[in-house]
Amino acid sequence: MVISAQKLKKLIEKGEIQIQPFNPSQLKEVAYTFTLGTHFSILKKVEVIDGGNPAGFETESIPASGYVLHPGGFIVGYTQEKIILNHKYICLLSGRSTQAQMGLDVTQSSFLAEPDTENIFALEISNNSGIPIRIFPGMKIAKGIFLEISS
Repeated sequence: MVISAQKLKKLIEKGEIQIQPFNPSQLKEVAYTFTLGTHFSILKKVEVIDGGNPAGFETESIPASGYVLHPGGFIVGYTQEKIILNHKYICLLSGRSTQAQMGLDVTQSSFLAEPDTENIFALEISNNSGIPIRIFPGMKIAKGIFLEISS
C-alpha cells in the first residue's frame, strides 16, 4: 500500500523511515521530492564499454552556476538526501513531470530502494531533448513513493 504524506511524517518521527536531511516542504500527498546533490559521475572515455565488466567513472562537482547536460548526454547524479529504510518499507523513485517535459530522464533502471537500504539515490540522468539543459545542486529532481510491504 502506498504511504500517505501524513503516515510518512509519522514514520519519520518514529524513526522507522529516515530522510536526511528531511524538509517538510518537500513532502507531497503520496511522495517526497528529492533534490540533486553536488556531485556527479561521468563515464570515462573509452573506445568500447565492456558490458561484462563495470564501467569506469570520473567524479565531478556540479558548480553553483550549474552543469549543462547536452542533448544525448548522460551522467550519474546523486540525491542530496539519504534514505534509511527498515525491513518493512521500500521506496520507488520516479522522475518529476516538470523535468520530464523538458526531456530530462533521471531513472533508466535503478528506481527501487529495497528494505534495509541506507544510501543516497544514484540517478541515471540523460537529456532526451534537442536542447541543452542546465542542472543545479539542490534542484528538485525526483520523487520517492514509499510503500509498506505486506506480511
